[in-house]
Amino acid sequence: MFVRIEGMTTYIALVLAGAFLMALEVFLPGGVLGILGVVALLAASYVAVTTYVGVAGYLLAAAAILLGCLMVYLVVRIFPNTFVGKKLSLPTDMKESRADDIGLVELVGAEGVAATILRPAGFADIGGKRVDVVTRGENIEQGAKVRVVEVEGNRVVVEKI
Repeated sequence: MFVRIEGMTTYIALVLAGAFLMALEVFLPGGVLGILGVVALLAASYVAVTTYVGVAGYLLAAAAILLGCLMVYLVVRIFPNTFVGKKLSLPTDMKESRADDIGLVELVGAEGVAATILRPAGFADIGGKRVDVVTRGENIEQGAKVRVVEVEGNRVVVEKI
């Protein structure tokens, strides 16, 4: 006979466990549950091939693998557009974001006044703007004249004049 009942229950249990673990990976990220889900689906494929003779075993193994692929597709493509998926993800992408302020590069060589004590970080009034600045290690008293010597990203370096 082709069918062994205990093999079918093991196969179904492994397939359901694999699909469930892969679905849980969305809520508990880290990769462990997803890997365990893939292992369960591969074990289900092994059980199918060793339990059932001929084409039936291979079809059940292929079904388990296809279910794994379907779960990955659902998690990547469909889930982010669902109500729960939208609640778990950011509403906007970060394509146009920048870490630095382009206008700061123009301050190199500009002079201003230390608005706070710079030890070594603080604020300076440069060109009518209050700018977050740092020194190269020295302390500069409030009210001292400073000059911008370097801008690297958002880091504006000043020195005492």
